Amino acid sequence: MSGDADPVLSVVIPAYGAAGTIGDCLASLCVQREPPHFEVLLVDSSPDDATERVSRPFARDAGGRLDLHCIRSSERLYPGSARNLGARRARAARLLFLDADCVAHPDLLARAVIALDAGAAVAGAAIALPEAPSVSARLRHLLEFKESLPGVPARATWQIPSACVAFSREVFERHGGFPDTRASEDWLLDWAVWQAGERMQFDPRMRIRHQTSSGWVDLLRYARVLGHASGRARRLGGLPGQAIVRRPWLAAALPFGRTARALVWCARHARSQFVFLCVAWPLYFTIAAVWAHAFAAGVRDRPGTAPGG
Repeated sequence: MSGDADPVLSVVIPAYGAAGTIGDCLASLCVQREPPHFEVLLVDSSPDDATERVSRPFARDAGGRLDLHCIRSSERLYPGSARNLGARRARAARLLFLDADCVAHPDLLARAVIALDAGAAVAGAAIALPEAPSVSARLRHLLEFKESLPGVPARATWQIPSACVAFSREVFERHGGFPDTRASEDWLLDWAVWQAGERMQFDPRMRIRHQTSSGWVDLLRYARVLGHASGRARRLGGLPGQAIVRRPWLAAALPFGRTARALVWCARHARSQFVFLCVAWPLYFTIAAVWAHAFAAGVRDRPGTAPGG
């Protein structure tokens, strides 16, 4: 992690009000096993300096272990725009985007470099649940990350969450980076990269733990945000699901489809989550219904309107 040469890997972390999680995130980068020479770019658009104050002791110039650069923005940035800003400041040919509420497995960085050097243009990580998760956190995690659970086999896929994703810098820049949207910025970029024929890989050897939030009110609000952004992305970005773009009333079937797919997916790849879903499926269905209602609203959005909240 030292030396004057350009780093092998640039880790870009978007942050907004992340004082409660950024310490664990950065601490996990300090204990990487056999890490490549890497730098960390923390892009902080919080309304106060709490996140920066927590992160500062990890920087080498403050006695810490990381080649850490804190980039402060006075303007609130959506995650995609924050990642783009960090990528513009990054020096490495390989980029790893990591969310501020994620804890890296000790070999994450080494695995990311291996995946990219093996020919992947984009490589996504397995995303584990937080320790001792609440019911609401488990449901939120499944709503957002079920395709990336530990135990899911390696596969080619366009659905790679931005919570932890490695990019060849050349590919990232060729496709213009993340769009400036509140959510679904990863799906929009992923789909464009996939449609261009780039090699995209889910690599379960890359591992993180996501500090998924608890709370029912926050879960329902977040389901609305995700659903609206997902519907809008399909309208504007041409993602799969164009039948619903043409006939928004079909969104009424989405809670049934999402719940059934989650049960089948977990039965195949995540048995402990399958058992949980067999008990909690009415709750998952309810959350999927909130998501679907917002999805239909997003599909009906006209270009130029603001994302739903």
